[in-house]
Amino acid sequence: MELLHLLAPSGAHRLDRLHGYDPQPDDSAWRTWVDETVVSWAACLLADPALAAGAGRAIRETEHRGDAGDPQRLTEPGHRDREATVLLRHPDLLESVAALHRSELMELLSAEGAGLS
Repeated sequence: MELLHLLAPSGAHRLDRLHGYDPQPDDSAWRTWVDETVVSWAACLLADPALAAGAGRAIRETEHRGDAGDPQRLTEPGHRDREATVLLRHPDLLESVAALHRSELMELLSAEGAGLS
């Protein structure tokens, strides 16, 4: 939640347009809390366990290491996680969203010393 306050959510409007979704009026209030950068970074991390591991290493080197939680479900998903997220982790389905802010994520992780190239 603190990440959302820090980033000042931009809403889901661009994501909706990208995927041709027309939200219904009763569906719009929560959509203002969506931040496309966070969604894009999540797509990057879900689709690429090596990138998620690098992000985990980078966060452990910051003052936020205790708040970050364990990235194991991203880096080494268990059987139930793999079953539940077959489509969620599929690179072809994630690519259009992941590509939106991947370069910024890669720059940040490289600057944090995650060993990413």
